[in-house]
Amino acid sequence: MRVALLCLLLSACAIMRGDQDRHSPFAIYDAYLIAHGMAESYDERQDADPVVMKQLSTLDMRAHRALIDLARAPDGNADATARAVAALSDYAARQTSSPQ
Repeated sequence: MRVALLCLLLSACAIMRGDQDRHSPFAIYDAYLIAHGMAESYDERQDADPVVMKQLSTLDMRAHRALIDLARAPDGNADATARAVAALSDYAARQTSSPQ
């Protein structure tokens, strides 16, 4: 539980740090790496729920695509990318904090 909360805090801090620069792409990417790691960690659990795994996969792919789009057009919509990463981070944190 503590690890999940710490990961969520780190992810939020990475995104918030970017607020000064209208969501720095580097901060968004850092937050994505944390959230992606949390999702992978959940997938490795023996008691992982297939429905949750599918949702994590969907959110992860959505955030990944948003990052690719932002990389292709750095002046693009960083807010939308940050929201996609935050959705993954929030959902992954909720799953990793559930009892094992």
